[in-house]
Amino acid sequence: MLKRTFIYLLIQELIIFAILFFGPGLALIHYINISFYVSLIAFLIGLLVYIMRSGFLDRVHYGFRKVARKIRGDEENEFSDMMLSELVGLPYADMILSSILVFLSSMLSLILYYL
Repeated sequence: MLKRTFIYLLIQELIIFAILFFGPGLALIHYINISFYVSLIAFLIGLLVYIMRSGFLDRVHYGFRKVARKIRGDEENEFSDMMLSELVGLPYADMILSSILVFLSSMLSLILYYL
C-alpha cells in the first residue's frame, strides 16, 4: 500500500511541476494553486472509484445495461451479468491518501507563503 501511495504521490507531483514548468512559472503561489487543483481532482477520482467499488451503483449499472442490450439487440456475453463493483479493480485508498498528502503540502506551502 505504501509503495502504491508513493507512486500516486510522485505522479501528482510530476503533473504539478510539469504544469508549473510549461505554464505560469515557478512561484510558490502558483505551486499552491496548482497543487490544490491536482489534489482535488485526484481526490474526486478516488471517491468515484470508492463509490463504484462499494456497490452503490450496481443496480443502476445493471438496469442501463439491460435496457441497452434490448435496444441494440445484443446477445449476452461473459461480462453482461457482472456488477460494476466487480468490473472496477482500482485501489481507491492509495489514491485518496496521496491526494490528501498533496493537499497537506499545499496547505503547508500556503502557511509558509503568508509567514
